[in-house]
Amino acid sequence: MGKNQSKYEDHLMEEGQEVQKVQNINKIHGLARLISAKRDHQQIVAAQGWSRQDEDMRNMQILKGLFKKLDPTVMKAVGDVRGEIQISFKYDFKRHLLLVKVIKCRELRSKDLRSKMSDPYVKLEMTPDVEDAEEKRTRVYPQTNNPKFDEIFAYPLTETELINRKLVVKVMDSDLLGRDDFLGEVIIDINTFNFRDSPIHTAWYNLNMETDLDVSGDLEVSVEFQHPSSLLVTIHGAHGLSARDEVSLADPFVKVTVPGTKLMFQTKELKNTVDPVWNETFEFEVALEELPQRYIIFHVIDKSTFGGNDSLGQIGRFSKLLMTFNPDHSLHDFFRLADLRNTERLKSKWAQHATAEEFREALVAHASSRHPTFLFQEHTGKKIVSVSCRKAGAQGKVRIIDGIPVK
Repeated sequence: MGKNQSKYEDHLMEEGQEVQKVQNINKIHGLARLISAKRDHQQIVAAQGWSRQDEDMRNMQILKGLFKKLDPTVMKAVGDVRGEIQISFKYDFKRHLLLVKVIKCRELRSKDLRSKMSDPYVKLEMTPDVEDAEEKRTRVYPQTNNPKFDEIFAYPLTETELINRKLVVKVMDSDLLGRDDFLGEVIIDINTFNFRDSPIHTAWYNLNMETDLDVSGDLEVSVEFQHPSSLLVTIHGAHGLSARDEVSLADPFVKVTVPGTKLMFQTKELKNTVDPVWNETFEFEVALEELPQRYIIFHVIDKSTFGGNDSLGQIGRFSKLLMTFNPDHSLHDFFRLADLRNTERLKSKWAQHATAEEFREALVAHASSRHPTFLFQEHTGKKIVSVSCRKAGAQGKVRIIDGIPVK
């Protein structure tokens, strides 16, 4: 068995080497294009002299590139979590083993105030739990935000058992003097892989804030539209909520909002129950033509007397439901609760369009005032220019070599 596993590990290593070869080839082609562009530009400057207009045009392209990366439709969070992790999956049909290779991480965010570097390691947890499976973790790699692990872990699972399995991958920062810090998480649905068609699946995954997998229950709601512009949302009740207190049941209430209407409503708080009944209706003013761009967000919360309130889950399906909602017919249904704090769909398209318009206006203002001044000048050598917008939760970065932006 050891020899067979070694063969699969070698195969995964070969796969990683092939990926590295392709990446190296792409780098070579990119470098060749850069050298060619620099040579052509130097010939023009030698013949015609340096043009301020030419400089401004190139710097405007850099500025546009930065704002394009700030676009809220492709934005990344600027919160406490940052970075990506590369993982490879392979299934051994003969031995009924799922092989998981943790390859590396990049651009992790250090939580240590004393150092800009982390001491990262990765923890793996299969859910639902695999019988007799111990917690799996990589070695700790000290003082780096770009660790390379190249470690392989095996899970005994039949092909049928792969269908309902998720792999929870947590990146941690080891702390010898206290509790280890959380650096990010990704939850991967194993059912998305077709190992019959492709034996190996390798990808980069964005790290997110921690997801609560203990959320349970359903929320019963109904939606009705009354012309000309009244959207009536009724929260009837919930069933099978998860109790967060070991000695008592939940004290739940629900917050509901339609992003863009500037209104948020809240049901009354009910005591000591996981099956609350509210039957409360709230009215939002939404024009008929705006319905496809609007969303309804429901958040069930457990009121805590002694500390911060606990989240009992959100509804995700309503992020798409109003796109197909028929205003001439009411809707009444049960919706599964889940922890959707990491779901971009909770951010409304309306809000994204508004933020994008602000970005366009800011781009015009920066261009007309030639600001920031360090960008509107002749560039030499290697530079990395970064921009972030905390209000929109977006960031962008561009690399410049002798005034030429490169990927």
